[in-house]
Amino acid sequence: FFPADSITMRVHRCTSAGNTTQHHNSRAIVQNHSSYGYRAVRATWKESKNQTTTPAATMGGNWGEPVLISGGGIAGLATALALSKVGIPVRVFESAQGLRQEGAAVSLWPNAWRALEALGLAEELRSSHQLLRRVEICSSEGKLLRAFDLAECDVGPQGSETRGLLRATLLQALYERLPDRECVVEFAKSVREVLLTSEGDAAGQGPVAVRLSDGRTVYGSVLIGSDGVGSEVARYLKLSPPRFSGYCAYRGVANFPDLDPDGVSGSGSGCGPGDLRCDTIRQIWGAGVRAGLYPLTRTSFYWFTCFNADNRAAIQPPASAEGRQLAALASVREWSSALGIQAAIAATPPEDISWSRICDRWTLGAFGKSVVTLAGDAAHPMTPNLGQGGCTALEDAVVLARRLGALAQAAVSTPPSSTDVANTLRSYEYERTSRCLPLTVRANLMGVALQVPLLPVVAARNAFMERAFSSGHFLDHTTYDCGRLDDL
Repeated sequence: FFPADSITMRVHRCTSAGNTTQHHNSRAIVQNHSSYGYRAVRATWKESKNQTTTPAATMGGNWGEPVLISGGGIAGLATALALSKVGIPVRVFESAQGLRQEGAAVSLWPNAWRALEALGLAEELRSSHQLLRRVEICSSEGKLLRAFDLAECDVGPQGSETRGLLRATLLQALYERLPDRECVVEFAKSVREVLLTSEGDAAGQGPVAVRLSDGRTVYGSVLIGSDGVGSEVARYLKLSPPRFSGYCAYRGVANFPDLDPDGVSGSGSGCGPGDLRCDTIRQIWGAGVRAGLYPLTRTSFYWFTCFNADNRAAIQPPASAEGRQLAALASVREWSSALGIQAAIAATPPEDISWSRICDRWTLGAFGKSVVTLAGDAAHPMTPNLGQGGCTALEDAVVLARRLGALAQAAVSTPPSSTDVANTLRSYEYERTSRCLPLTVRANLMGVALQVPLLPVVAARNAFMERAFSSGHFLDHTTYDCGRLDDL
């Protein structure tokens, strides 16, 4: 909560003898996806006997069968794009009918913008989204506890770039930049079962196979599970399920089309809900409940409320969209209206308000098996208290593509062996857990402090923020640089 591109054509096959599909009457595995909508796009897998050209860097060398990606969210599409940039063919399988719309917005801190630079998307996304320069911490009574500019942090103004985007906007940008996207991304298909060739009858057709929801079996060189917190691929790898943190969240985006454009520049007084300046992140801390809001564009504002839920009834979402809106409003009913959170919730169409349980898993060391690995929330689900879930998913994509791209570049005459690929994946996993585990732990502990329900502790916490907090190290965790894709 706290929150080049000119490349040479490389030929690969949409289908081949090593990437054929077969039908099986396999047992269905129930998918645990909750969605409040999707954007339908015209993108289905086109089976073809002809070879298809895909723009991809020649540095990919000799790779072989495509990398299979389960899940078309931020991690899945970013990984597909990054791999295509280093010349590695991919196929993506997404269970939704189109690009997902749920999740409201994602905060992108400086480390995410470095990844977007590597993916070639940074300039495109910067131009239409507000630069966030300032943070306000308020009590639920409306008192300003602390305000500071991000430029005051030790990283300095050059290392403080922060913006919020609609999650759907980021997905659309990743999808549209993906070469041969209608051939690469297959919607309304999910991975139901994972088979290594030593476990099945696919010897000689790629070291890993997946059985899809339509009964087909598809073979590939690698399987990347980017299928979110409830990942089927993580379940195959026998990782422990994410642990419920004890609190849930409502999220939404409110539009205020009649805002004064002169007030949106970020200079001077506020113009958003609760007189929020349009370059400012506002955090509101209560007892067992907190909330926040910040601008995405000149007229749209992301908001969230986060509330403790200690019993089974409280961790089930309301049945209707209107019920979600009423419950979100009820969570901040006693708060000062001057904070703007009630106005933002009321201005949001009920059908656009999402609900989620907040979970995490403390993943340490290698988590994959053979040529199967994970990315994004499937690999390292974390609470959103540092705003790093989407950021680290983008990092994963670039780091994984750099490692596999270097391996492919070294394979001049024959594709890399499965052993070499597996070793490279384990190296990627160690690198990512050493980066993400500290973030996961820190975010978890921050959530404990911010969700505390005891009034004496709340008073002490707020007093510390008002009198002793220093913003110097606020952005230290965002200095990470995932590297570039054009310097392998």
